[in-house]
Amino acid sequence: MNKPVKTQLAILSSAILLAACNGGSSSSSSATSDRTVQGTVDGFGSVIVNGVHYQSSNADFSIDDKAGAESDLQVGQVVTIVGSDDGSEGVALSITYDVGVEGPVSSVDLAASSFVVLGQTVLFDAMTVFKGMTEAELIAGANVEVSGYTDGNGQIRATFVKADDSGEAELRGRISALDEGTKTFLVGSQSVSYASVTELDLDGAALANDLWVEVEGQMDAGVLVADKIEAEDEHDFGDHEGEAKLNGYITALAEGSITVGGTQVSFDASTEFEHGSAADLTLNTFVKVEGEVSADGVMLADEIEFESQVKLEVEGPVTAVTENSVSVMGVTASVDTRTRIRDERDDITYFNLTDVGVGDYLELRLSLEADGSLRALRLERDEADTEVKVTAPVESLDLAASTITMLGVTVDMSAITGVDLSALVAGSYLEVEGTFDGSMIVATDAEEDDRYEDDDEDDDEHYTDAEEDDRYEDDDEDDDEH
Repeated sequence: MNKPVKTQLAILSSAILLAACNGGSSSSSSATSDRTVQGTVDGFGSVIVNGVHYQSSNADFSIDDKAGAESDLQVGQVVTIVGSDDGSEGVALSITYDVGVEGPVSSVDLAASSFVVLGQTVLFDAMTVFKGMTEAELIAGANVEVSGYTDGNGQIRATFVKADDSGEAELRGRISALDEGTKTFLVGSQSVSYASVTELDLDGAALANDLWVEVEGQMDAGVLVADKIEAEDEHDFGDHEGEAKLNGYITALAEGSITVGGTQVSFDASTEFEHGSAADLTLNTFVKVEGEVSADGVMLADEIEFESQVKLEVEGPVTAVTENSVSVMGVTASVDTRTRIRDERDDITYFNLTDVGVGDYLELRLSLEADGSLRALRLERDEADTEVKVTAPVESLDLAASTITMLGVTVDMSAITGVDLSALVAGSYLEVEGTFDGSMIVATDAEEDDRYEDDDEDDDEHYTDAEEDDRYEDDDEDDDEH
């Protein structure tokens, strides 16, 4: 549960002032403003959220309502930080992680990149981090822990999915169909029994329909038998007033305002827009908002940023690496503090670009920047693999040689029978699998697929096979971080 943070902010302000008077550390002096920040953990070496390195040696950690430590956090989890920062460096007073939903998977639709847990539909995409399992291991009966953001359709857009063997179940939502006789209610479509609840923390309220709660317990014949029920503030920042940073999907629209998650955000002529304009504020668009939260819980936005979208994917061996860029099969992309970076091979917690060497096998999810350069939105090191993969538009074709060019890399398509090269045109998206000989990809699988056409539909669906894949072409829907 998100507890009030006013006292924490007051303590933090005093601490920073005292440090300044006593000639405090450089990390403290660089942090210039007190605020509450919600965002996704993108890496470690401190805790990196929204491109900011938060020094956390003196922070209090709350991990799903229990005392914890930085080592309990994982890349991809959505956290709330109370602290201060100057836009690049910061100091955290507290870091809180709460599970989005936890329990057994009841159904899976890999074609739609979705699964259901405790009646809650969860969507995953190219930016979702899987821990202890792969997408292929998402099957009915598997127990998972999910973190992410709720969209305007009430679905969770997962940023983190972990195999979970705790046997626990947890969800959040609004009570409906309360039956005091049978001591049951619904959260969404999930039936909850509170007949044997041992911890009831409702802040003085009584159980009632429309109350927003966190429920923890165990599953029994499809019913969540609650051990603990706790009232929560549906709004992202509770009773916090002051500066805040908020990430999430637009879940509602009104004249001069949007709702992001559970927080109403108002904007006016003074609000700055980055990578878009007010006209781009549409339902289910992912945004980052900075502003001031008033006493009534409404945030007045100083800045609204539209997050870069994944446009390209490359998986293969590293051919070059510098201080702030990496090349995979000759495809070069910049890497910065906004890159979601993770080491699956050696499980190095404080993994960064200095740990990457030529020959390492990387998975890159890339955005195309305004100047034509590529930026890594996600970088993951995996076990060495002879199979490589590229998802990108065809740049050129040589029918006589049976080759195409993608991202400047030549692809030998002579062994492929499922794609008619003569029907391809420059700009067609393909997903190609094959082997890399040091200069060329020899394709072993490629298939045309128009699932991601520019049709104003949700562009964050997932894919599994090598295929023509234009999901990253520009559309007017869902500019999200996934």
